[in-house]
Amino acid sequence: MAVDYPRAMVAFKVGGEGGDALCQYQVGIMYYFGQGVDLDYKQALLWVEKAAAQDRPDAVGTLGAMYCIGQGVTPSWRRAQEYYERSIELGSSQSVKDMQILTGSIQNVTSEQTHRPPALVRHPPLTRLPPI
Repeated sequence: MAVDYPRAMVAFKVGGEGGDALCQYQVGIMYYFGQGVDLDYKQALLWVEKAAAQDRPDAVGTLGAMYCIGQGVTPSWRRAQEYYERSIELGSSQSVKDMQILTGSIQNVTSEQTHRPPALVRHPPLTRLPPI
């Protein structure tokens, strides 16, 4: 059975405008993926933030993901970490996985910055090839 996304969007918006956190989250996700509407990260952020303000764990985790990869927001691993931590406190097992990935990425970047190979010595170009 095919999903009628435009019709679902209308129904979820009614619930979301009425303050229902699940509906607000669904509207945000539909904007995030462009389901039944044009893809719009700014609108996705607006609706997901409304649901997150009501401590909906999946919404808080989605904010973490948006900050992690910079969709609709300026990328910030610090903000992503804060949202993932809050989502974990609210019981999200997905955010535990997302936090592990984020922590690994931070460790990789930190490791690359502290263990850089020594600078290569640059030699002047050869003007002619040596005889063989």
